[in-house]
Amino acid sequence: MKKILSAMRRTIQKYNMISDGDKVLAAVSGGKDSMVMLKALKELQTFYPKQFTLGAICIDIGFADADYDPILKFCNNNKILCHIEKTVIRQVVFDEMQEKSPCSLCARMRRAALCNKAEELGYNKIALGHNRDDANETLLMNIFKNGKIECFEPYTKYDDRNITIIRPLLEIPEGIISSCAKRNNIPVMKKVCPVDGKTDREKTKELIDSLSKNNKKIKTNIFSAIEKLDYFANKMIWEENND
Repeated sequence: MKKILSAMRRTIQKYNMISDGDKVLAAVSGGKDSMVMLKALKELQTFYPKQFTLGAICIDIGFADADYDPILKFCNNNKILCHIEKTVIRQVVFDEMQEKSPCSLCARMRRAALCNKAEELGYNKIALGHNRDDANETLLMNIFKNGKIECFEPYTKYDDRNITIIRPLLEIPEGIISSCAKRNNIPVMKKVCPVDGKTDREKTKELIDSLSKNNKKIKTNIFSAIEKLDYFANKMIWEENND
């Protein structure tokens, strides 16, 4: 957890993700990334120089096997207010639209539900659990599928909403997050999505892992390229030598 906190604090400061008085709503899916992020943000509250409010939200997509009790118990034990937002996303994506590649539509609908609820509850920041590996995969997927050198940003401010998306785990490798979840007994929900493990993202992850067997610097080098994108560099306000 110390490694997570140190890296997360550096990322938050580098991109000025949290300001005094912010109300941060952590989007929690029950996966290792979002659960570790939630725990780390709660601990960060105790010593971070800028005061912020923290809450959690789970978007209930509508899968019958989803069990949110472990998340609710975890939040209760850590004194974090948690909201479960029920939606009909599964019905729309899988039943009505019958999407063959449902991830994109599902993500857009979840993001809309998150923003709507955050505004309703009075939060101005939404924290997502994207890590360094997620960024690497997104860059390659955009190159392969869309012919674009693009990735999600460290933070995204909506022009038409008083909402900013932040990604505090952006610079942390997935392996460190997995280790943190296990060592700190952080509960992780089982995956219930029927396309889990069969997506383009999973194939891209496998490709990067395969390439990394012969070049241990692959993942670091891909992320270094991402950091050189103009919108990353323009948002960076804090240098590592100021730590």
